[in-house]
Amino acid sequence: MDAPALFAAAVPGKAKAATSARQISGGALVFGRPISREKPMATLSICIPVEGEAPDLGHLVAKLLKDPAADVEVIALFSSAAAAPSEDLAALAADDKRLVLETLDTAPAARALWRQTASRATGRWVTLVRPSDTLDPELAIMVHYLERRSPEIDALGWNSFQIDPLAVPGVSGPVAVPAHYHINMFDKTAMLKAFFYWSGSLNAPRMPFGLYHGALRRSLLDTLLSLPVNDGWSSPVPQYEWSGRVLLFSDAMAFCDRPMSAINMPAYKAPASHKPTHNFPFHAGLGLTGAVAEAQFHVLGELGNEWTANEDFLRACMIDCMMETDRRAFVAKGNGYFAAFQGFDPRLASGFRPEFNENPTSDRRRGLQGDVLMVDRFLGGAQTAQEFYDAAKALLVPVALLCDEAQLH
Repeated sequence: MDAPALFAAAVPGKAKAATSARQISGGALVFGRPISREKPMATLSICIPVEGEAPDLGHLVAKLLKDPAADVEVIALFSSAAAAPSEDLAALAADDKRLVLETLDTAPAARALWRQTASRATGRWVTLVRPSDTLDPELAIMVHYLERRSPEIDALGWNSFQIDPLAVPGVSGPVAVPAHYHINMFDKTAMLKAFFYWSGSLNAPRMPFGLYHGALRRSLLDTLLSLPVNDGWSSPVPQYEWSGRVLLFSDAMAFCDRPMSAINMPAYKAPASHKPTHNFPFHAGLGLTGAVAEAQFHVLGELGNEWTANEDFLRACMIDCMMETDRRAFVAKGNGYFAAFQGFDPRLASGFRPEFNENPTSDRRRGLQGDVLMVDRFLGGAQTAQEFYDAAKALLVPVALLCDEAQLH
């Protein structure tokens, strides 16, 4: 895959999304027919796809809508497999028209549910989080500021705290809090190499851009939603599919050092049953690295480009194996990746030699370390990602100071 080929995207066609739904309150669809909400376009739409076994949205939604002046729209789309919205949440939606609740008659896979949720957004900028994540509602201030400062930007990324809900006190490593705050343009070529060529990656590419814990301008989102979609494959990590498309179709990207969200991120768990498609040997059933490669393969394939593996991808697969501290799991994962390399490129397979480490060294760093402040994972007694962000926000520069519009004059 030559670098220029990444930009040789086919002319997008129009995709028709199924809209079987029933309105709960404040909804945008009634039996699949769009109706007017009779309100101006919000600065920021916050999408929340709700799958089965999702936690209650009450705490997250209350935080997002706490400021009555916040120019946001919150859209929660419930799969039929999820519990119905609580009475309190339905009452809030009836009282605050910024909240849209809708329940589907079907239980689509994650890829389709995310897409359907995003298609209901009406804001000038759109982002997406899961129910167990959290987002700073002042993101609306940031994207409004960015519109005026750098109108060419159509994708914004930021640092997100990644919080393992199963972390153990005294054992888990620290969480890094950036000690400097800037919003800078980002080199798209460097991000293409980091994502599609796995340059400098661990077991997954470093990718702060996309719909998930990233913000997309309306024009870019509309372009992505108009692309033809192949529903013949599934993925437990649809965020990487979105990231790939954002990289290929965005005009300009900006990155904010200040964390604007926190992700509930337990260790990756391979689907109980996952059927790879198109005879592509790397897939979500192998591990996180395989799941990302599978998403890349389909994103590129749908645009007429080929996916290729290199030494950096080989290293990422080995790191994915080395994260296993149970020998049986390590061997099973290693055998799976080795077989995939043998089927894809035997030359790379010969270099696949991950090492097992039953007792990895824990990171005990705390305090200021270069440009980051290392803090305890359980800062302020935080157990969840939402609680951690609430505690850590006291350490962050106010968004209003970072995005002071007086600087624009």
